[in-house]
Amino acid sequence: MLVNFPPLSLAVAAVAISPPHQVRIVENAKHRLRSHDLFREVRDFGADVVAFANNFYPDSVVIQQTCQQLKEAFPGLQTVVGGQAPSFLPEEYIERGVDFVVLYEAEHTFRELIDFIAGVGERDVSEIEGIAWRDSDGQAVVNPRRTLIQDFDDLKMPRRDLLPHYPSFTHRGYPSTAIETVRGCPYHCKFCTRPTFWGKHREYSNERILEEIAVIKRQGFKELMFTDDMMATNAPKMYALCEEMIRRNLQINFGGALRADTAAKKPELIKIMRRAGLFFVNVGFESYSKKALKGMNKASTIDLNRQASETLRKHGVLILGSHVYGAPGQSDQDLALITRDGMEHCDFFRMNMYTPQVGSALFYEMTREGRMPSRNPEMFNQFEYLFDDGRDPEDMKWGFVKRQLQYYLHPSILKHALRGKTPKEQIIRRAYLSAAMFTGYRSLRKIGIEIM
Repeated sequence: MLVNFPPLSLAVAAVAISPPHQVRIVENAKHRLRSHDLFREVRDFGADVVAFANNFYPDSVVIQQTCQQLKEAFPGLQTVVGGQAPSFLPEEYIERGVDFVVLYEAEHTFRELIDFIAGVGERDVSEIEGIAWRDSDGQAVVNPRRTLIQDFDDLKMPRRDLLPHYPSFTHRGYPSTAIETVRGCPYHCKFCTRPTFWGKHREYSNERILEEIAVIKRQGFKELMFTDDMMATNAPKMYALCEEMIRRNLQINFGGALRADTAAKKPELIKIMRRAGLFFVNVGFESYSKKALKGMNKASTIDLNRQASETLRKHGVLILGSHVYGAPGQSDQDLALITRDGMEHCDFFRMNMYTPQVGSALFYEMTREGRMPSRNPEMFNQFEYLFDDGRDPEDMKWGFVKRQLQYYLHPSILKHALRGKTPKEQIIRRAYLSAAMFTGYRSLRKIGIEIM
């Protein structure tokens, strides 16, 4: 839905190695490049290394194939993949032709790896913590994991200058960007990969955050998205940050993910966040079933979902409500309520199939219990029903589609999409575009037509 959300991980990786190395970012998720466009970029730049960020497991298939094709087209080229999916399954990537996998946090690891490839570092590949590689026998070797970064304040700021233009929702003609202020999440929702990927919850200092926002303003950005797994988990710290943003007159609109219980229990925090520039939040309502919320290990309630919606709307904050479909404990009646209650609580309705994403606690639980009928990466796309729990997967998929259509074909939603003037209408329009692209891409692939 948020196709203007910049890929901050690429800009972070770029600043880790430049200078001395030259870097170009080719952002495929925004431009939907075909493979020949990517190959042209590699040729024109004269790249020695092509590195992919791969967070979602379904993308692994096309990334692994593209790495193989790149190496055939450009002999001597080295390929690197980092992100969540390869960090959890590094051997799979190495066995399918990727040269190196960067595991978990990339800053120090990626710099040491690129120096090694360039022949300027003193470390042997076997000594670089946090990578997987291929030995002389063709076997995957996974080096020990690197110690987590504890102090972010000395890290260089991302190379936002290398990213393409992302249009702002709130200031037409101006760009939007992203900022990271924490890593990890102190909560442990079963379906989420963030606790296992980031490990311990860690925070940037407010002074570093304020310094970066000031730089972002000077660079001409009028809007930013917090990439944090969850904003305001440290409510006093967020309150102090917003107070200082107001005092320094930073005046920038921002959005990000927020827990329902935070919004419900801390209305004064929402009030000052709004004054500081908050205009948009992504809230994981997930379900309106007490049993289902408990089964997901979601520390929230139906009442808190309602209170959160009321508080955010009272202060004029736009709500993207995320929901899961098909979680254990969701009865047929609960599933039928998702669209109705979701549209009532949200400005933008979002629903994903309850999927055991690779690396989540749910994935490991289902694997141990032998309850996943497939390990095909393309099935982990939040559209397929992957549980062996007695429910018919085709019935679940049809119910999922039917309830999505209830939202997208609702007259009030169609009206907003057609107008596309206000931030709310622009976001809804982009939701339609994303849904159309996803559906079209899947349909073409089913009949054997590749567009990537």
